[in-house]
Amino acid sequence: MVHTRTDTDSLGSRELPAGALYGATTLRGQENFDISFHTLGDAPELLKSLAQIKHAAAAANRDIGILPPEIAEAIIAAAIEVENGAHTNHFIIDLLEGSGGTSINMNVNEVLANRALQILGARPGDYDRIHPNDHVNTGQSTNDVLPAAVKLAVYDKSQTLIDALAHLAAAFEERASAFDDVLRIGRTCMQAAQPMRLGQAFGGYAGSIRRLVEKLKAARDELLVLPLGGTAIGTGLGSAPGYRSAVYRHLKAITGAGVRPGEDMFDAMQNADAFSRISSEIRICGEVIGKIASDLVILSSGPNSGVGEIRLPAVQPGSSIMPGKVNPVLPMMMQQVAFAVVGNDAAVSLACLQGQLEINHFEPVIASRLFDSIGLLAKSTRIFADKCIAGIEADREQSLRNLLQSSALATVFVPRLGYAEVSRLVQASTAEKRPFIDLAIERGLLTQDEILSVVRESTDYREESA
Repeated sequence: MVHTRTDTDSLGSRELPAGALYGATTLRGQENFDISFHTLGDAPELLKSLAQIKHAAAAANRDIGILPPEIAEAIIAAAIEVENGAHTNHFIIDLLEGSGGTSINMNVNEVLANRALQILGARPGDYDRIHPNDHVNTGQSTNDVLPAAVKLAVYDKSQTLIDALAHLAAAFEERASAFDDVLRIGRTCMQAAQPMRLGQAFGGYAGSIRRLVEKLKAARDELLVLPLGGTAIGTGLGSAPGYRSAVYRHLKAITGAGVRPGEDMFDAMQNADAFSRISSEIRICGEVIGKIASDLVILSSGPNSGVGEIRLPAVQPGSSIMPGKVNPVLPMMMQQVAFAVVGNDAAVSLACLQGQLEINHFEPVIASRLFDSIGLLAKSTRIFADKCIAGIEADREQSLRNLLQSSALATVFVPRLGYAEVSRLVQASTAEKRPFIDLAIERGLLTQDEILSVVRESTDYREESA
């Protein structure tokens, strides 16, 4: 039994496993870039998008008479297999390869060529019949294929984040409704400010997440503007007349998305700002959720020595030495995810600004960091929603106690008691180290029921008429 075969590329011949669908160029790339522990096969969205582009290209080149129908159909059949998740173990190029995407593109070209050969009953490596460059890559360049594929992959993968954020917003909305009658003191600069309801705070959290989703959707739509058809630098050199319109027609049908060419192909090839824009929106999502997580840490602090106005679900013991301690581990998880996402965005930003002349050759790290950010946020926000937010309880007594002991309530009673009387109460409260509300009750100025009624009325949102 033959265990190896010999493949040849422009640098010479290499021995490969007989069953390998990749070829010599892929093997060289795998040897050169074995660094990140994540290969093209580990990035299903990117691999699917690359296969969809090769599928559309083969169909377009068939339609305009560049590829014989038999060869085109074999390439299309191989591409569809990859689109459906087959042959992932043959995509061995590291996602952080340093060839500007050439190794990734050639890995796909070689696998599709060799699988197409098998479909036609030929052996892998018989490139006289179907060649990775001359047939699979016809009308294309790494320079237009890879950024187009990364855009489609991020577009696809980001839907999981949008769905996760919507799930988180719904969890906050449910808690906002449950906490609508819980009175608390609102705080600014970590100091008591004005009365509000806990439900209003959670409603604000829900509103912020809903708003982030809309911003993310807008940035996501820009990813459907592709450089495909520009080939190496935007001129389209190497593609035949009619190819560009045909490839977009087929790609739109294959993906079901509104893909479209850039208005100026040179701009589309030169600039990666669409990646920077969606990375920025993802970073902002992480920052906002991380800030909310920090709020929950503060509000749950204690339970007897801190704010203690909410109780987080106790999901695990908090200390190896302090019995009974329970830490806010899920909000802290979200804060750490936010840190990682901010770092990923910095890498994307650097990669986008380092494009040179006609192309940006750093799409591999852009893809890697965007996939990481989307994956981290999509998974963590669902865990956060289900294991933390959904189970938060309000400590109504502690929340009301904190509110009624605060001198920040003074402003609420000025319309009822007058500025001078409230000032005297606050001064006496400070001198006696007692809540001024207690003094107001003792002096017969207010009853407990009146206090709660006035405070509750003060928390109603008043929308000014236009």
